[in-house]
Amino acid sequence: MTNKMTNKMTNKEKFKEALKLCYEFKENTIFLKKLDLSDRTSGKTFRNFPAPWIKKTCEILKKVECDVVVEIGSTRAGITQKCINYYDDCENIEPIDAPPCCEDGHSTHFWVMNGFETHSVDIDKRCENVIKNGYTHHLKQDIPENLHIHTCDGIEFLKKFEKKIDFLFLDGWDVGSEEYQKRHLEAFLAAEDKLSDFHMISVDDTDWNTPEGGKDRDLYTHLIDNDYIRVIWGRQTVFIKIIK
Repeated sequence: MTNKMTNKMTNKEKFKEALKLCYEFKENTIFLKKLDLSDRTSGKTFRNFPAPWIKKTCEILKKVECDVVVEIGSTRAGITQKCINYYDDCENIEPIDAPPCCEDGHSTHFWVMNGFETHSVDIDKRCENVIKNGYTHHLKQDIPENLHIHTCDGIEFLKKFEKKIDFLFLDGWDVGSEEYQKRHLEAFLAAEDKLSDFHMISVDDTDWNTPEGGKDRDLYTHLIDNDYIRVIWGRQTVFIKIIK
């Protein structure tokens, strides 16, 4: 027990280690110029898939000893072994060669696979069925014990959540839906007093170069004004609060 306490990283050390790993992340992003995604062309690289961002985020979270992950907006696509293979080698595989379902990202599964206590929240009951079916049907596995699925409103869940959150992943309210930028800011504000002293925030669907912006538009301004820095960006954007 003494050795474990001695080896525990300070918040300042976590901050420095996280920055080092962020500097190593290189990924070109296709920034979208309109909110309408209906003109997807088969056989053409249309948009970055989230896997490289998720994989780097997991690497950082493990390095800085994070444990409790809360995601608002569960995965909506079933996972297969091909999806896991793509995630494992996503630095070398173009999205065009990945299973089409990997545009969803399968984030829920990868937080769990990396050993984090994962609380996945979505108001749509079908997400729970998709996640469980991915394990039991496609992967032929038992549902992991570190996975906790909550079918409810994300903001209301965060208001009542009683644990400390090491990593908050915001991927709710679809781009283009009513007040989607405001909802992601409200979700952060609902979680703010539950965040660990060292924590990370990530937002999906931030690859829009439009007047409306991605899911991070309102949240970005608030975080920057409150001593956070943007350390990874593109398809997803990751923020860490400055620790001096």
